Amino acid sequence: MLIQYSVRNYKSIRDEIIINFTVTEKKGDNNMPIFNNGLDRPLYRCVGLVGPNASGKSNIISSLFFALRFINSTIERKQKSKISIEMFMLDKHSREDGSSFEFIFLEDNIKYVYGFTVNTERVLEEYLLAYYSKKATTLFEREINSDPEYNFRGNDVKIQTEISKKTNPNRLYLPVAAEWGYEKVKIPYKWFEKMYRQYSDMNVSQVIADVLREDIQKRVLLEALLKADFNIKDVYIKNRKLEKQHRDAFVQFLANMLGEGEVPENLVPEDTPEIWLTHVSRNGETFDIEINDDSSGIRDIIDNIAELLFISKEGGLFIEDELGRNYHTKLTEYFLGLFNCNKVNNGRAQLLFSTHDTKILNILNPEQVYLVDKDEDGGTYVKLLDDYLIREKDNVELGYLKGRYGAVPNIKE
Repeated sequence: MLIQYSVRNYKSIRDEIIINFTVTEKKGDNNMPIFNNGLDRPLYRCVGLVGPNASGKSNIISSLFFALRFINSTIERKQKSKISIEMFMLDKHSREDGSSFEFIFLEDNIKYVYGFTVNTERVLEEYLLAYYSKKATTLFEREINSDPEYNFRGNDVKIQTEISKKTNPNRLYLPVAAEWGYEKVKIPYKWFEKMYRQYSDMNVSQVIADVLREDIQKRVLLEALLKADFNIKDVYIKNRKLEKQHRDAFVQFLANMLGEGEVPENLVPEDTPEIWLTHVSRNGETFDIEINDDSSGIRDIIDNIAELLFISKEGGLFIEDELGRNYHTKLTEYFLGLFNCNKVNNGRAQLLFSTHDTKILNILNPEQVYLVDKDEDGGTYVKLLDDYLIREKDNVELGYLKGRYGAVPNIKE
């Protein structure tokens, strides 16, 4: 489970931004935070980013995707390959500095802290801490400006030194050490593999098909659509052979996403599932529609529910830019309710999303909402809604729209 994510000097983000899922003050059970015995405090299932267009919400989400992709594509990187990283361009120091990313997470009841800094040439910094007890154990540290570059703090120094010699400057040590079988990094690397697999496997048709192949998950999906007042009686699959040009395009898409290296054959499907919906008219007649021919709102809510069910099987992070962009605010509220439902989300999935739907300000607790805006220098920053004085009777959405908390568009007369 993700406890905290932070990023610095990435695209519109100059100063460090921290997104924290920790419940700092219990404010009621309506959002059903995740409780876990391995943590001092529970974690929220949902955290939302709210703010005007071009404030940097998408860049926060993009940064997380970049970090996951870079971690998982390290092994395939060629020795002299440049790192495709975009740093904050509006001041000279940031352009010459590196971009930093840090994850604090729980895996197999152990808390880990992993972070790294890169520029376009190489890895500048990298570290991994593990909490086997209340005191942190530093498994390794890597700093380009230190001598030696690697410090293993007494942890299997001989083994790790040999692995570090196999780690090119433009590669991360964590995946290399996991690849070479160093046991102490296998668990945290497994977490990143799972996060990335869920992200890279998010071909929507494949995800829906995966859900439909399991009777229990299909039943949950149909029940959710029924409660959302859609006239959908069934959702089913028709497999269609993938034509060569479409297969080649899919290979190119994966190659661009994965970076350097060949695309594994098992990632390229021979056929593609078509998703069909059976609608029921008022007089009881049924008619079938291919999902891409249905409304964008129906497509999006089915996609979101299916992705939730897909991720909840193992637990993980559901990341959604502009949640509810094509469906009604009532459906956004309904979807967040599904995410907080133990019956649906039984794998303890978490959700990080951005949205322009201000109704969520009255749905989530104030410490689940980050207001995103830009400063005078064009840098993205966030402020927790809970930092403002909010009384129980306040209409938070109305206060936000009136500009009480900032992070609203500045429309000039």
